[in-house]
Amino acid sequence: MKKTKIKSKSLSWRAVGVTGGMLVSGMLILSACSQQESVKETANKKEEKHDPVTIKIGVKASGYLTDEEFKRYFTDPVQKKYSWITTEKVAYDDKLLPGQVVANEVPDVIITNNVNGIPAINEAGLLVSLTDGLKKHAIDLSRFETAALDSIKAAAQKDDLIAVPYTQNFSALYYNKDIFDKFAVPYPKDGMTWQEAAELAKKVTRMDGGVQFRGLEPNVPERMASQLSLPFVDVKTNQAIINNDQWKMVLQQAASIYSIEGNGKHAWKTAGINLFTKDRSLAMLADVNIITSAKLGDLTDLNWDVASYPVFPEAAGKGMGPDLHIMVPTKTSKHQDDVFNVIATVTSDEVQMDMAKQGKMSILKDEKYKAAFGQELPYLKNKHIASVFKTSVAKPYQPSLFDTQAMTIIQEELRNMFQKGKDANSALRDAQEKINMDIKTKLK
Repeated sequence: MKKTKIKSKSLSWRAVGVTGGMLVSGMLILSACSQQESVKETANKKEEKHDPVTIKIGVKASGYLTDEEFKRYFTDPVQKKYSWITTEKVAYDDKLLPGQVVANEVPDVIITNNVNGIPAINEAGLLVSLTDGLKKHAIDLSRFETAALDSIKAAAQKDDLIAVPYTQNFSALYYNKDIFDKFAVPYPKDGMTWQEAAELAKKVTRMDGGVQFRGLEPNVPERMASQLSLPFVDVKTNQAIINNDQWKMVLQQAASIYSIEGNGKHAWKTAGINLFTKDRSLAMLADVNIITSAKLGDLTDLNWDVASYPVFPEAAGKGMGPDLHIMVPTKTSKHQDDVFNVIATVTSDEVQMDMAKQGKMSILKDEKYKAAFGQELPYLKNKHIASVFKTSVAKPYQPSLFDTQAMTIIQEELRNMFQKGKDANSALRDAQEKINMDIKTKLK
């Protein structure tokens, strides 16, 4: 019995030994298989190569992106994330677009604005729906300012998004503190109406020491009109729609400012921004974000600050309408996926935060971007930057292909009002007729 037990025990251990061996062998086999799969995955990753791609981005000569900004916000972050993509800045102009189409030289992406840039691209047949691409590349539109996206749809007259914004302008009232100090006049306040700003302008519009100091440059009338969401042309009928009470109010307000004795001198002959930054003879400038474009940081001897943009009582709290810088992918691009890679990168949290810190207003909703605005620009440390966020963006109007010329015509009629005494009714009637004639000529 003992032998049997011993034999039984011995068999039992052998059985255990065999099983253990099988387990060890199995583990080795599994390990080998796992290593082989890992090698295969690594090989597959190595095999997943991308041919070098150059994404050509059309940018106008001025007003959008300097070479340094293009490198900082486009080239460097895109190449860091997608090593095979190179972004190239190329010249672009609306007037040259038809020729680029014929020559097959249309950029992959066009940088323009939502107001007068989209109609020309639409006319050239280059717009394309971004719905599928945005979804494929997980670009979350809920992060963006709703008004910004709505203004793009309005401009394109489409429900689908055809462009993606990457920054936006704000409206503000810049003022020269030294001029106000010189004449012992209180500084501008947040929340002023245009009429209140005009009354303040009268106090600092003076001839002194042979220098004509101007009180206020309200800028082109279409910016004031955008506060009331006023269109120029009915896109359904292609007829001007400016001969109305609201446009009359805008022109009368602008004319009353320029009619202040001494304030209309050199109006538009010398850009307001030059009178403010170079001549130092302009007390107040109503404008968009000129912080970086006018290089205010380099003007260490300019004692300036900023207040909120003047408003109409009929649109209390409303600044200008959406003024966006947008990326428009073109239908002819052969690199659609990589175009979306560029868009995803430029609108990423990292790049948008960098833009905000550098004084460019983000188009993302999160309040952290407003809080970070200008943080890396030391010269903004003691400026009243919070004022630029005290007006909200007005509702967008629907732009047309004929708006640029309409703006020029309205500006001419405004000059006739404050330089020649033409009344508002006549100015608007004549402007409407001229715009309609221009449209008729272009539609022939």
